[in-house]
Amino acid sequence: MKLVKYKIQGLYKIKPKIYYDNRGYFFESYNSNKFNNSLIKDKFVQDNHSFSKKNVLRGIHFQYKNPQSQLFYLASGKIYLVVVDFRPNSKTFLKKQSFILDSKKHEQIYMSPGLGSGFLAISDKINLLYKVSKIFSRDNEIAVIWNDPLLKINWPIKKPIISKKDLKNFYIEDIDFKKFKDLCKL
Repeated sequence: MKLVKYKIQGLYKIKPKIYYDNRGYFFESYNSNKFNNSLIKDKFVQDNHSFSKKNVLRGIHFQYKNPQSQLFYLASGKIYLVVVDFRPNSKTFLKKQSFILDSKKHEQIYMSPGLGSGFLAISDKINLLYKVSKIFSRDNEIAVIWNDPLLKINWPIKKPIISKKDLKNFYIEDIDFKKFKDLCKL
């Protein structure tokens, strides 16, 4: 397993060691011993599976109370993933990092607590699996609108398919991040 660090503290791409032979391939998508010996020390408590069809955009979500770390693995398809730092005391507050994840590469993305994410399905169908370090609570979640002008995300689509819930997401200028005590501790 190889870790690639990014400017946003606590954001990593994980490249697994893949064993190929005439039958196909094998790799460990998660091994707690290997993760605990690296920079990632989380105990994951919930697994999630998100299926989306092409042009579906989800996010940009994060938990402001009991923030979660997350480990993304794209099992099938291709997505455009954006990670944003929502930790008000971070040097990279409101900075973003985008990725194109392709399931053929088997790479994973790890996000520390306080980072939020959104993604766009750019292939016909995608299956995104992800582990989280805290149980999800709808009451602890907040979301930023996908096309917030302060973030200037260069999504590769003009008219994505977005849920009614995500169309009501907040603009950054309307959020007082300093009031989120859990995020301020990070």
